[in-house]
Amino acid sequence: MKITNIEKQKNNSMRFNVYIDNKYAFSVSYEEKKEFNLEEGIDINEEQYNYYVNYLINKSAYNDSIKFLSYSMRTKKELINKLKSMGYDNSIINNVLEKLIKQRYIDDEYYTELYIKEKKERLYSKYRIYNELYRKGIDPSIITSKLDQLYEDEIDTIKKLIIKKRVSTNDKLKIKNYLFRKGFMIEDINKVLLDEEVK
Repeated sequence: MKITNIEKQKNNSMRFNVYIDNKYAFSVSYEEKKEFNLEEGIDINEEQYNYYVNYLINKSAYNDSIKFLSYSMRTKKELINKLKSMGYDNSIINNVLEKLIKQRYIDDEYYTELYIKEKKERLYSKYRIYNELYRKGIDPSIITSKLDQLYEDEIDTIKKLIIKKRVSTNDKLKIKNYLFRKGFMIEDINKVLLDEEVK
């Protein structure tokens, strides 16, 4: 295989399109072009070609991951789904995930802690938090463990919601149904409704 042409990209003069045997093969940055000693007219073997392509695909997947993670924290499953939707295969995704987990850019336990604290402040039930985290791909054992640590008792949350709800209605049945739909246990709802503080 011979590198027949290397041309600057029209929209980015620091990136180059590399053609092998007159066909587009891959693109590289100025630094990568120097690092790989890529020049027109040189011959490369299949091993070299595969190394270049594998290196560049892994780098591209890593950069795409960092960009995706820069908007907000993500779970491992969310990142996997994103990379799959961009066309990366499983081996590339696994390589990138391993690197990001080591760098703590992906940390499902930490993500779960922050999520529970935020949603508890917003008066979500444990049931709702569990289901949302489960849909995001968090391991059930992590969810259960973190909920036990950070959100043992829902009584205070129910009290706050009843006080908020009583602004619009005093109908106990409506309040009870509202809380039940929110995912709270009927035993806890009844217990709080009997509490003199929220009557």
